[in-house]
Amino acid sequence: MAEINLTEDDMRTLQRCLNEGIEPPQELAQKLFPSLYASFDFKTLKDSRIPTIEYQGKRTEAAILSEASIFGGGSPLQLERSFDGGRINKSATQLGLFNESSVADATNWRNLIVQGDNLQFLKTCYLNQDPVIKDKVKGKVKLVYIDPPFATKSDFMSSKGEDSYSDKVDSAEFLEMLRERLFFLKEIFSEDGTFVIHMDHRKGHHLKVIMDEIFGESCFAGEIIWKRTTSHAQKQSFAVVHDTLYCYRKSISYFVWNPQFKPHSEEYINKYYSNTDENGRKFTLDNLTAAGPGPARIFWDKKLEPPPGTHWRYSQEKIDELCGKGLIVMTANDRPRYKRYLDTLNGRIIDGLWADIPPVNSQAIESLNYPTQKPEALIERIILAYSKPNDLILDIFAGSGTTGAVAEKLGRRWIMCDFGKHAIYTMQKRMCLIAASQKLGAQGKKKEKYGKPPRSFCVVSVGAFDFLKIMRLRENREAYVAFVLGIFGITDRDDSLDKKYKVSNVCALKDGNPVEVYPIWDDEFLKNIRVDEDYLKGILAQSGGKLKGDFYIVAPETCVRVGETELKNEKGDKVVFKILTFPYKVLEEIARNFSIEEQPSSPVNINKLISSVGFYFNEEVNIAVKKTAKGFKIKEFKTSILNSDEKRYEGLDGLAMILIDSEYDDEKGFTVDTVIYQKDIKGEEVHAGGISADSAIIAIDKHGNESKVIMIR
Repeated sequence: MAEINLTEDDMRTLQRCLNEGIEPPQELAQKLFPSLYASFDFKTLKDSRIPTIEYQGKRTEAAILSEASIFGGGSPLQLERSFDGGRINKSATQLGLFNESSVADATNWRNLIVQGDNLQFLKTCYLNQDPVIKDKVKGKVKLVYIDPPFATKSDFMSSKGEDSYSDKVDSAEFLEMLRERLFFLKEIFSEDGTFVIHMDHRKGHHLKVIMDEIFGESCFAGEIIWKRTTSHAQKQSFAVVHDTLYCYRKSISYFVWNPQFKPHSEEYINKYYSNTDENGRKFTLDNLTAAGPGPARIFWDKKLEPPPGTHWRYSQEKIDELCGKGLIVMTANDRPRYKRYLDTLNGRIIDGLWADIPPVNSQAIESLNYPTQKPEALIERIILAYSKPNDLILDIFAGSGTTGAVAEKLGRRWIMCDFGKHAIYTMQKRMCLIAASQKLGAQGKKKEKYGKPPRSFCVVSVGAFDFLKIMRLRENREAYVAFVLGIFGITDRDDSLDKKYKVSNVCALKDGNPVEVYPIWDDEFLKNIRVDEDYLKGILAQSGGKLKGDFYIVAPETCVRVGETELKNEKGDKVVFKILTFPYKVLEEIARNFSIEEQPSSPVNINKLISSVGFYFNEEVNIAVKKTAKGFKIKEFKTSILNSDEKRYEGLDGLAMILIDSEYDDEKGFTVDTVIYQKDIKGEEVHAGGISADSAIIAIDKHGNESKVIMIR
């Protein structure tokens, strides 16, 4: 409480007022009660920023974005599988490399399913270095739709009762997790792009304030209320039956907006379009006036004044045109009316209250039995409203892949990202089999097929590397170079630098200085040549003596014999060789001990957000099964990952789920149709219907590593 400073005269005046029972003068009252007389600086309030949410750990935009460029937060993209026409492209998949002309070229785009931490992927797009997405994604995304996980503690509380992802959702950590992704999303979507975020009642109000802070309140493009379920009994309050979608634009003057319409109801048509002409066309006689005075107009040869206080809504030229087409008729009381035909209207324009799109239930034709699956009609309306054909659509919480499926059917390009292997295989199957899926806008229970094969797409991973692939250096030089540069946060890659510096294998810059990647893909180097002083002198000679300043060499420590070394070129200029070494064995061990969030082991926590940090290697997973009358029996399961106590998992403890393809086709790739979570496995028995000689499985461990495709025999 503020201290009150009164003079002796003030005290005497106050005492007199109390004795006489009168109010003190205003000057004294202001001293006694300063808060009651406080005045606002309205100019300062007007010029200040909009209200923001403050919480411990909240970072600035600059700090978040610099995390990618300074600390190398992006991760190279690695091809896992490539598909053409819904069938796997074996040659490209086995090679493990992208054909840049066929994957990244704008005229021959391949859609992408990205498996991994979406933050790592966003950082990779923001840095705009990886050849797969370089100059193809950043600034090119026309529509971002995200449906992030919004859940309660009861959804995700673990069996032991310790903190789980649910507590992140109920804390500021959830807000900051989304906020940092929003900053990167803002950086990569186009100037005329639109951003739609789908939330429920738990965190929507917080996210609205954060979106205002990031995009600007003036870029708010509207709020959509989706009534996702019918009303149900609620003991203590009104039932919550809706989600909220917040829409923002990057620019307030340059954007895509296509109003959407729905057919008029029969009740509306019967009430307002009850007239029928000789051709059977329904019409109504509409008013030709609008509020506000205006001049008379000539209808045929008759000059007519509008009713008092109104004007004719069309110009004389337009009226003449409508009269000539027979679209203006005179009523019995000699008043002109506009003949508006029902079939010339688009329908009733759709507003922000969407109560006409039901959720996906287990009986729906489009149901994939995937938790949180959103209806195609919902995404269709969003994509049609905020994009044009061939625009690029991005969803980084893709789940079952509804965004990509709808974008495909509407002729848009798409990128979908998710960490869960269940989600990745669900999306892969959905895209491969899209021709047999429901056509957009098809009504009723009868299934009307889409009927077109998918355009070419790839499944890529971000932040995860198969150690064996990294070591197959002849086939994966590009992946290896990207990997080792990423370890040291080197993002300024340029393969033309070897010509500039006249030194082989200089392919990047670090702090403006050249970086050489030691070529262990060359047998001669790997077996006989080491980074020693003679090697460094050879670099000086190769460059013609023009090098000066710092020169970095990235190499395995087993190939290095010197540390930081200073030499002089032919002109006497100092050259400092800085060696960046990495021990394969140590990296491999560190990879095994990385704190990687576990894959969901039950459907209720399917949307568990993954926050893996840095690089990790895919571990080997082995499983052997035998067909039984009710499904199959697990004879063996092994994974080398460690539990929270840094010990190997025993038995099936390290298993998260088993994916089943009842009719596996090597040409189409693995298309999951059943998911068995670990909690549903009784002992070693897996009960599953539809198992045949063509059935196959993939086992996923709790770190997301997967086994090879195993046939059930």
